[in-house]
Amino acid sequence: MTRLKKTGPSRRRLRAQTLHPWINTLAATAALVISCLTYSALPPDEPDTEVALPRVIKLRWREDYTSLFIQPTVSTRFDTKNVEMVNDLELSLRPDNAFASPHVAPRFNWNQTVEWLYREDKESIWWEFLSDPGPFMVTQEEPRQPAVEFTADEWRPAPGRYIGTLTVHRASHRDPLGKEFCLVLTQGDITDLQNRKEKTAPDEFRSDTPEAAKDGCYHWYE
Repeated sequence: MTRLKKTGPSRRRLRAQTLHPWINTLAATAALVISCLTYSALPPDEPDTEVALPRVIKLRWREDYTSLFIQPTVSTRFDTKNVEMVNDLELSLRPDNAFASPHVAPRFNWNQTVEWLYREDKESIWWEFLSDPGPFMVTQEEPRQPAVEFTADEWRPAPGRYIGTLTVHRASHRDPLGKEFCLVLTQGDITDLQNRKEKTAPDEFRSDTPEAAKDGCYHWYE
């Protein structure tokens, strides 16, 4: 009687069959990791836009209106496929007092974008018209620093601490960017502003004065 040998896969074949699913899994995992790394290295589709306030804002008080000049820096940190389009800048200023009348808060409008000049015949610092309010583009290679004049008709500054917000509206569906600051006007500042109404150059308020080191606000600088 002849004994038949059992037929079936060898040990080597069984080992290969066992390793085969693991090899496929490891290969798929490695491909996923490489794909994620490649995607993360690509520039994002949407710009990552930031807004920074200057150390100096300028205020000019006339008989029938008050101007506040501010020159923010609007920049994009990363290179992107798309550019950022800013279509509006908005400024609000309100007294930092819960009991203050809402009528005290001035309504500012973006009057114009200006260019600062040094001219001795106009008290050293002066400005000239650069452009009307309008959209502008921001790219990583070209941050923008528009010197904007905001005006509030018939607003008479009063002593106190004010909370301001500069809002940057974008043409995309993304939310506006807001940057908050505070401005301090003392009774002495108001008196000086009244006495200097005929002065053509605006007066400076800085966020790096000794007073500003205490509260982080813009204070009169002369």
